[in-house]
Amino acid sequence: MTSLNVRFWEGEEWEKYIQLLIKRHYGPGNYQEVPAKHVGDFGIEGYSTDGCAYQCYATQEPCTTQQRYDAQRNKITTDIGKFIRNKPELVRLFGGTFIRRWILIVPVSESASLVQHASKKSEEVLRAGLPYVSDDFKVIIDTDSCFAKEINELANSGVISVEDQNINVDPEHRNDWITSNDGLVGTLSQKAQKIPQLAIDEKIEDFKISMIEHYLRGQNLLDSFSKNYPDIYAQLDNCKRMYEFELSTLSLINSDPATQHLNEALKRYSEKLRNSAPNLPGGIIQALSWEGISDWLMRCPLDF
Repeated sequence: MTSLNVRFWEGEEWEKYIQLLIKRHYGPGNYQEVPAKHVGDFGIEGYSTDGCAYQCYATQEPCTTQQRYDAQRNKITTDIGKFIRNKPELVRLFGGTFIRRWILIVPVSESASLVQHASKKSEEVLRAGLPYVSDDFKVIIDTDSCFAKEINELANSGVISVEDQNINVDPEHRNDWITSNDGLVGTLSQKAQKIPQLAIDEKIEDFKISMIEHYLRGQNLLDSFSKNYPDIYAQLDNCKRMYEFELSTLSLINSDPATQHLNEALKRYSEKLRNSAPNLPGGIIQALSWEGISDWLMRCPLDF
C-alpha cells in the first residue's frame, strides 16, 4: 500500500546525515570523524575503534541503474586507491587500530556487479600488505537502512527530520476498498446526510470520496511510520487511541451542529498530534488528523 518518495541527496548533505547516524551508532569515544578540509582526504570519512572505516557517497540523481553503478564503482576504485597509497599518513591516523571493513554508505544499492567489484578491491587491499589492515578485511556496500534504529531515535528526538512521503492512493485501490467495506461506507453516507452543507447527492458523494481518500492516505502514512519510525508510530497510535476514547464520550453528549462538532474534533486532534510528535512536519500532522476524522466518521466514535 505504501509508496515512499526516493530522495535525491546532495553529496555534502548525505555525508552530514550519515555522520549523524554513525556517531549515534557508536556513541562518544568510539568513532573518529576524519575531516578532509585540512590535509585529510585519505579515502575515508571516519573510522570506529572496532575496525570499521566509513565512506559516504551520493550519486547525482536522477540517473539510470547503469549510471549509478558506474559512479559508485568509480568511487570505490578511487578511494580504495587512496586507502592504499596513503599508507604513511594512515599508519599515523589509525594508530593501533586494525581496519576490518571499509564500508561505502550510499542512498541506493542495487547492483550485484558492484558487490563483485567490492570483493575485487578487498583482494587488492589484502595483497598490499598494509600494516593497518586485518586479515579478514572486506569492502562492503551498504545503505542507511543498516542504521534503522539510529534513524528512528534521531527522528524521534528531532535531530533529523521525517521526510514528506508520497501517500497518494491509486483510484483502483480506493474503489476496491469501497467495494470491500460497504458497511463503513454506508455509515459514512448516513453521517454525510446530517451535514446541512451536503444537502445535494453530488456533494454527499464528493464528501464520501474525500473522506475515504483521507483515510487511505493516512493509513499509508501510518504504515510507513510503523515500518520506519516505530517510536514515533507508538506515540501517534497512543495519541489516537486516547483521543478516540475522549471523542466517543463527547459525541454522546454533544449538542452542537454536525459541522461544528466535526471541525472542533479535527482542530483538537491536530493539537494533540502536534503535542505528541512535535517534530513532525505540518503536512504530516494534517494528513494524520484527517485520517483520524475519516476513520471515526466511519466507525462512529465521531457521531452526531
